[in-house]
Amino acid sequence: MRMILRGVGIALCCLLAVACRGPAPPPPVPAEEPEAGPVAAEDAMQMTGINLYMHRRIPLDGAPGKPELWVRADSFSIEDQQTYSFENASAVIYGREEEITLEAQRGQFEQDKSAVLEGEVRLAAGTLRMLLTDIQWHRGDEEEAGGVVETGNPVIIDDPDLQLNAAGMRLYPDTRVYELTEVSGVVRFGKELM
Repeated sequence: MRMILRGVGIALCCLLAVACRGPAPPPPVPAEEPEAGPVAAEDAMQMTGINLYMHRRIPLDGAPGKPELWVRADSFSIEDQQTYSFENASAVIYGREEEITLEAQRGQFEQDKSAVLEGEVRLAAGTLRMLLTDIQWHRGDEEEAGGVVETGNPVIIDDPDLQLNAAGMRLYPDTRVYELTEVSGVVRFGKELM
């Protein structure tokens, strides 16, 4: 009988210990999956806050190392060894006498060849402002030639002396020459509007 009482006592102690622990915790709630964003290629490497440069083949006025084009973006993905896709970018094109700044939603950079900026591209050169849907910078054909900037899509130009619309544009940053196609708008000469 002692053995039975001892067995019952041990069983009661176990039951009390289990009962004192409180209710069992609720099962874990599965975490919500994040919303799907842009998907990079499976073999693309993702990075943030990286600067990309293209340097002149021949130094600008004896200043080796000065870039011809600089792009900085919030995020990059490497497509292959020479090509980068990016989002939320700012860029600078360095002419011989003037810097041209750009902002764009996205683009692509191909090392030592070209860069494309797309999505509400804003260009500023001195007081001149332009709004474009896309623009491409590519290295000049000749060793001494600087890069060329161009678009075949509409361009809106705003300046204190100009308000123009064009169907396309080509820009030579080193010489500050702008070639526009199918242009309409207003040009101010002195105090008169033409």
